[in-house]
Amino acid sequence: MAKFPLPPLDARGRRVKTGSRVRIIGVPKLRGMDASVRPDTEAVFRHLVGTAKRVSGFDSFGCAEIFFTIRRGRQRGMHSVAIEPFLLLVQARPPAGKRRGVAKRSARRR
Repeated sequence: MAKFPLPPLDARGRRVKTGSRVRIIGVPKLRGMDASVRPDTEAVFRHLVGTAKRVSGFDSFGCAEIFFTIRRGRQRGMHSVAIEPFLLLVQARPPAGKRRGVAKRSARRR
């Protein structure tokens, strides 16, 4: 039985914070969900596996809240999910020269 709220630690034990970029590595067990909506919900989670998203916040159970858009297919539209932190991997920040929109110090004009 899981203790709530869940600790904000990913699969490697790194701390997951609001604003963290995370890779989704698994689908949660949906056994408590109504059988009529389970297939669609599972399809949305399967779509997420392997993708990197930003954590918007945490719910009262300690699950990370993620908002995203599916652009094509049967599940297209805006979605939000709450996923257990142990199904996530915190992504390392790239070096300053590799980040989008960040100019290298030597390339800046003074």
